Amino acid sequence: MLRLFLVVFFELLFELLIINLLRWGGEYNNLVFLFLDKCLFFSLLIVLNSALTKQKIPFSIKLNKEQQKLIFMLAIILIAIGLMNKENFLSAFVIGLIASITEEYLFRGIILVTLFKLFRNSKSQLSRILFPLVISSVLFGLEHFLNLYSQSLSLTIVQVCQTMAMGFLFACLFVRTRNLLFPIVCHFCIDFIVTALWGIQTNNNASLKSSGFVIILYLIVGFAILMPTLTDNNPLVKK
Repeated sequence: MLRLFLVVFFELLFELLIINLLRWGGEYNNLVFLFLDKCLFFSLLIVLNSALTKQKIPFSIKLNKEQQKLIFMLAIILIAIGLMNKENFLSAFVIGLIASITEEYLFRGIILVTLFKLFRNSKSQLSRILFPLVISSVLFGLEHFLNLYSQSLSLTIVQVCQTMAMGFLFACLFVRTRNLLFPIVCHFCIDFIVTALWGIQTNNNASLKSSGFVIILYLIVGFAILMPTLTDNNPLVKK
């Protein structure tokens, strides 16, 4: 638990440092600097995991034919959406790529896998799965309070609530597939579509009520994906 806390502490310290440096240099919304920032961030996460939590994160690009077809269809859909919104295509791709890889590696990889081990002695399969999922999802949402540097408090609170539910969906997908690739792909698709259609959102009039449907949808789909794992012998959550 202490090592996991240190991972979260150092990554948060790094994020705060870089955000303030970019703001000081006037490059906070520069995609090039944002990409370089996340590359450094991802490198830091690899070092922290190697030095502290030492988790072997399930990841594989070996897919069966049905999975390959699904990925291909998603790629075609995303390309079509991007071409219809050319002005946002590059930002959608960069934001989707860097957010999905770094955030999934941290929250579903390092944090969730570590939490599964911390809760593996719980009495029931339900608690061994749900407690880590909820904790990691809450942390994922709270991380987005860093967006206060670039947007209003009301929009940030809505985003935090949405990303908690979104994180739950990604975590359920990770547990079901036992492969970090799938939450990365799902995360990329959502971020890409949102950014391609609406750009980098700066709307300060967002409300929790208006986003309630999206939150409920994420939770319902997440539970539907998770249900079969509550009874099977999933190696991620075994005692």
